[in-house]
This record gives sequence, C-alpha cells and structure tokens, in this order.
Amino acid sequence: MSGPSRRRVLYGASSGAVCVGVAGALARRRRREHGRDGADSGSDEFEPLESTDQEVDSGPSPDLEVSIADTSSPVGAGDRLRVVAEITNRGTADLRTRVEFLVGHDAERVGRREMPVAAGETRTARFDFYTYPVPTDDEFPVGVAIEGDIAETTVGVIGASELPTARPDPEISIREGTEVLFEAGAFEPDERQTTVWWVDGERVGSPVGGPWEAAYYGEFDAHYHRETFEETGTHEVAAAVVPADDDEETYAARWAVEVAEDGHPSPTVEPLRPDGDTVSVTRGESVEFELEATREDGGLDRVVWWLTQADTILGVTDLEGETDTARLATDSLCHTCRVLPWVICEDGTVASPESAWVIDEVRERSAGEMAVSIRGTNSPVPAGDTLEVIVDLENTGPEYREDELELIVGHDPEHVDTQPVSLEAGATGAATLEFETYPVRQDQRFPVRVVGADDEAETVVEVVA
Repeated sequence: MSGPSRRRVLYGASSGAVCVGVAGALARRRRREHGRDGADSGSDEFEPLESTDQEVDSGPSPDLEVSIADTSSPVGAGDRLRVVAEITNRGTADLRTRVEFLVGHDAERVGRREMPVAAGETRTARFDFYTYPVPTDDEFPVGVAIEGDIAETTVGVIGASELPTARPDPEISIREGTEVLFEAGAFEPDERQTTVWWVDGERVGSPVGGPWEAAYYGEFDAHYHRETFEETGTHEVAAAVVPADDDEETYAARWAVEVAEDGHPSPTVEPLRPDGDTVSVTRGESVEFELEATREDGGLDRVVWWLTQADTILGVTDLEGETDTARLATDSLCHTCRVLPWVICEDGTVASPESAWVIDEVRERSAGEMAVSIRGTNSPVPAGDTLEVIVDLENTGPEYREDELELIVGHDPEHVDTQPVSLEAGATGAATLEFETYPVRQDQRFPVRVVGADDEAETVVEVVA
C-alpha cells in the first residue's frame, strides 16, 4: 500500500527541511557498516541526515544504538500517534546525541531534540504527532534517527468516519479575502472531544483551544475555526474529531473552498446603537445594542454576540434575507469589555464591525430612584392609529419624587410625547404615553423607548399598513 504524504498523515515539519527517506538513511547506514561492495569499511565517520537547516556535530559514536520500543499504532485517523524509542550507550564514556523523528515515505522531520546518554545506560525518547483524518485505513513508515544509527517501523491509521454534524455545507464558493466560520459539531453532546483543524494539509491552531472555543462549544455543542482565504483557487479544510472515551474510532468533516471573483462576498456590519465606540452603563441596568447586517446576495443567518475579556456569549439573534437588523439587550457588562458581534451567513462567511462597543464606565446605581418598566402596548396597530405604551413606575427611594417621562420612537430617535409623574416614597404607579403613527404603506417594526431621569425601558412595536 502506498504511504500517505505529509499533507495526509502528519503535522509539524518545519518549512525548508529536506530530510532523506527512512529507507535511504538505513541504506547509507548499511553502506557505512559494510562498505559499498558489502565489505566492512571500518569507518567511524558520521553521515548526517541530509538537511538544509541543521548543523552537523563533530561525528557519531559507534557506541550509540537506537531502537523503536513501542507505538500506539493503530490509531483513529486524526488522533495523536505516539512512538517510543530507546537510545543505548554501550560505551564507557557519557555521550550526547541529536534525536530526530521522521514520518512518512518522504521522511519529513516532525520532532528533534538533544539528549545525553550516560555510559552503559538506555534513555527513552517519546514523540507524538497528529495524523491527518483520512477516510480509509492507511499505513506508513516512521523512523527515529540518531548520529550513526536509525530505526524504523510501520504504523497505521484507521479511517475516520464522516462527522454527522458540521456547518457550513461541504462545498463553498467565496471571493478573495473572505473569512469563513467552520463548525465541527459534538459527536456526543455534553461530552468532551478534541477537535484538530487542518487547512491545505497544515494543522492550524491548538487541539486544546482557548476560552472562546470552550464558550462556543458550551453554547452550541460545536468547535469552530475561522479562516480568511487570501489566494484564489481551491482550498481544503478538515476537522478531525477525537472523542474523549479513548475509542479508536474518530470522525472527520471536510470542506472544499473555491476562491474566485464570482464567489460569495462577506457580509457587512453597521453598528446603529448606541452611538459611538464607547458606552457608559449603570450597574444592573439593561443596555440595548443594535446593528444592521447586509449581504448583497442574501443568505444572512445569525449574529453571535460576544463579551470580550469575560469570554462569554451574551446571546444569539437570527437573521434572514439580504438586509436585517439585530438587537441585543443585556445588563451583563463589565468595565473595559467590548461587545463584539459576529455576523454569520448560511454558507459560513462571517464578519465583525471594524470597531466594537467598549464599556468605558460602569456607574453604580443610586440608592433611590424612579424605576421605569414597560408593562405593554397595543401593538400591532393599523397605520395612522394611536399607539399606546403603558408604563409601570416605582419610587425606590425614601422621599417623595417627581419625574417627567419621555416617549422616544424609531431607529432615528424622535421625541413624540411627555408625561409628568409623581410618587410617594416606596409607592408604585403607572402612566400611559402615546403617539399617532404614520400612515405607512408597508408594515413597520421599530423600537419605542420610555426615558425618565433615573431609568428607561424599551420595546419593539409594529404598525400594520
């Protein structure tokens, strides 16, 4: 069976390395021991592995030998394979040797270390690498080389099964410079798994992931990878999913990404409210964030709202069509954190605003205030009729208070009504604010906000044409 290439089985070879094949290295070792015509040459000269990026030590020692003691083969394709080698010093002097780990028929070097070996002792060297998630069983050679000796064996992988839950679709067409969000779903929800990502045969990221990956997995039962494709042509993306139960079976998701001028573009994101890049909030009070997402050929799907530094997801808003508005109301904010939305399309293309909202101040709530909440409205109302907003009030302070409520409507905020109110200490009450809607020709949804001196509340209403 022909062995897999570097793009199919291994990760970690440094760029520019040119290592000889395992079999070739073994043949040269035999030529050193027996001469080119089969006779023993008696030479102790060290013939190093051919490489353009390594320095050659002064020479090998005939007293050092290497053997492969164990491997974890076979493993599920995409899982980590371990090779255990033993280096023995049969001489009377302490020695130090370079140890290299070679993988594949092209013998790419995926590990290297310096190791001292005392006289008469044997040292163990362990090497690990993540295999590529090939769909069928395969095998290939691995070798461990020291100065003057090399050992090899054949290892195998068990083909990875298709991952049943993955997004987006396996074939994607995008424009140059577009970013795509890939998701590898949990094989067993509520169970841990390791997900290893590959782009064009090279492993990317860390299998352990970071706090954002953990938060995303906890929210959506999926690991993710974001990749921007700068070059035209076809790119391959793969995710290897390794369950935590140490089962040999692994799973893989694969995508073919075509980058061309006629591919799908990224969505665009325009933050609407609050105005500006910085936001001051009062602790315990809800703040609403609003944005407009657009993609010229449609396919909008959702917004994932992140709170940076806290590394948490504040919420998810569904989108549809070519242009849509997303809103998030939250009181889970922290000083210097950013509210960062990810706008995601059905084909995985993703974008975020160039600047996100930064929480520059978190004020403490006053001991007593006129608290405002919206009990309800008479929405939806026919276009041209009067919209009523019923407000509940509570004086949380120890003294009589007066306030003036304002009704603000629309995406371009407009003040349309004012209502004076007053309450005794600790009392509750209600008020109604209203305005005459416009005789629009299309159904309209828009926010209405009731604002007092100490507090405010907001909801969304609808006018039917």
